[in-house]
Amino acid sequence: MSPERGGHTPRVGGRCESDPPGPDPEGTSLRTARLRLLPLTSRDESDHARASRNAADALRDTRAADVQWREHGFGPWAVRDNQGSCFLGCAELRLAGDGIEGIAPDEVEAGWWVTANRRNEGIATEAMQAAVADLWTRTDVDSITAYIEDGENEPSRRLAVKLGFTVRGPGRGRSGEPMTVYELRRDTRHRRDR
Repeated sequence: MSPERGGHTPRVGGRCESDPPGPDPEGTSLRTARLRLLPLTSRDESDHARASRNAADALRDTRAADVQWREHGFGPWAVRDNQGSCFLGCAELRLAGDGIEGIAPDEVEAGWWVTANRRNEGIATEAMQAAVADLWTRTDVDSITAYIEDGENEPSRRLAVKLGFTVRGPGRGRSGEPMTVYELRRDTRHRRDR
């Protein structure tokens, strides 16, 4: 799958509580068969809060995304449905920052989540494939990391493997929780695509 780049398109219809927050000023978007990815910004805060059911995370994530996009030219994507422009979750790519044992602050970290009522539809896979392909195209980043909490997070582990990530080793999250660190290397991705 190769994402198509394009500008913002108007709402076609659907079952959403809200439309997207307006055109992206940079004109940056990705489109897949079912999804539209727009840079996550503070304009997405209320949709994020509603979808994640966590206003504090929505505030933190959208504010950090504004800075990430502005300073580095890539960052977390708001994932929306092509049909109704519904906010479905996030496809996150950002600099990891401090506090994660096993990942350096200047490494690119991937993360993903989909709103509870739309899980198990392949949305995270489709969104992350588009986001990663875009990152490889627009930057010289050689690897992407992900950390997944140990315990009952098997869907995230399966998705990491499906995307081509391999286990790099143990780590700890910002709160000290045990994690497994995964890595996706650009050269590995190209070998898999052939």
